Amino acid sequence: MGLLSRIARRAARRRQADGGGDPMLTKGYWEDAAAAPLEQTVNAICDGYSYEQFKGGDQRVHFDESELAPDSVVLDLACGMGRTCRRVAGMVREYHGVDFVPGMIERAREHNRGVPNAVFHVNDGATLGGFEDGMFDVVYSELAFQHMPKDTQRSYAAEAARVLREGGRFFAQLSRSEFYKGAEHALTEAEARDLLSPFASASIVRTEAYWLARGVAGGSAAAGMRTNRREF
Repeated sequence: MGLLSRIARRAARRRQADGGGDPMLTKGYWEDAAAAPLEQTVNAICDGYSYEQFKGGDQRVHFDESELAPDSVVLDLACGMGRTCRRVAGMVREYHGVDFVPGMIERAREHNRGVPNAVFHVNDGATLGGFEDGMFDVVYSELAFQHMPKDTQRSYAAEAARVLREGGRFFAQLSRSEFYKGAEHALTEAEARDLLSPFASASIVRTEAYWLARGVAGGSAAAGMRTNRREF
């Protein structure tokens, strides 16, 4: 049995003690992944990746990079090892990464050593209490909301709206319930719309597995909400 399988099995046993569910939604899974040899940590984050692929890959974000400006201050929410840090930090004034697993933040600092405008923080796993209101121009979360229970997703969306300046943008991929049937993290269209209600305006684009979510902070919550549908 591989180390990654042992990580999942240990997390599953923890989760079973709490009533079952997806082991990847547990802190224990990610703590074990962060403590594993580097190659296994990477594989736990990006299934099938080697560290060389992780380190040398393009590591693009899933939103339009023209949303980033040279004077932007950005937050990578649930950053893990900071997979996109090097690319994003090179396009903005300040990059901040936040994750609730201290071991992942240690890995992120190691992986992104030498990036002068990158700072990594440990948070409590539900809020962004260490950050001031209106601090960021962009908050994004790359393929992370599918590892969060729905109540955590709602908390983070509200917190993202709080820490964004007026007109600041939020981006995330939200799992579609039609694809991830019965999953604890997957959202219906109505749930995805509700998740984005703290934003002044928002849109969701439907792909096979995700809602690609964009929210704009400021003004009346949920004003101008619209849903765009597109299949790939």
